[in-house]
Amino acid sequence: MKKKVHRIAESLAARIAAWEGTEAILLGEAADSDVSDPYFTIELDVYMHGAPPDPARRRQVFTEAQGFDTSPISAVDRFLVEDLPASVHYMDVGGVDRILWRLGDSTWVFHESGTTPFYRIEHGDLLFQSSSWIADAKALLKGIPPEFWAQIRLRAFAAAELSLAELRAATARKDSLFFMVSAGRLVRSLASFLFAANRQFEPPGRLVAERLAGLKKLPEGFAAMLDNFLRPAAEITPSARTEIADL
Repeated sequence: MKKKVHRIAESLAARIAAWEGTEAILLGEAADSDVSDPYFTIELDVYMHGAPPDPARRRQVFTEAQGFDTSPISAVDRFLVEDLPASVHYMDVGGVDRILWRLGDSTWVFHESGTTPFYRIEHGDLLFQSSSWIADAKALLKGIPPEFWAQIRLRAFAAAELSLAELRAATARKDSLFFMVSAGRLVRSLASFLFAANRQFEPPGRLVAERLAGLKKLPEGFAAMLDNFLRPAAEITPSARTEIADL
């Protein structure tokens, strides 16, 4: 089955590589999962100079695609190939270059996506490159200055403090919806902090639990507290969950 997955990935990459402006194509880690895993997908990250072809042309190129769907907000195509889920994410090289340049002079700004874009570059398997650009980007990410990680920790800690305050307020108001929103933000911020403390980029959401459990530096008892915090609503009250968050 792995041969089938890579055959499909390489076939898609070969057609995308023929487009004008295609700089590099990476295969994401989700393709390494067993095809029976709900998280499995053949995920291609395509780095381009300029915009990709319009959706109609992309649909024509992916002739075997079933259920082709594209996002009107972000440049992502999703479809099935031989009954396997696939997605193609398009990134502008110029935008990536600006972010990478800011890493070097410590002016990078913490975004909602955290450091996940860097993770995808660092861990993606190379399927195509038109120059040394992607190799240079990977090399740059290996030399991140300590100030970068310190900045991430500070921003993530501040975000966690705010989320915890909102969690307490939602508990007091018995606002179930805002409680869940705040709880999600708190866990996300804590994960960002811990990955930065271990000098690792944040993986995509589907891999956070697995990668988080494998970090070398974790607060004592953190895994057990996180498990308790994430217990189903029927097993724990919002007040008890907030008490765990306070710890």
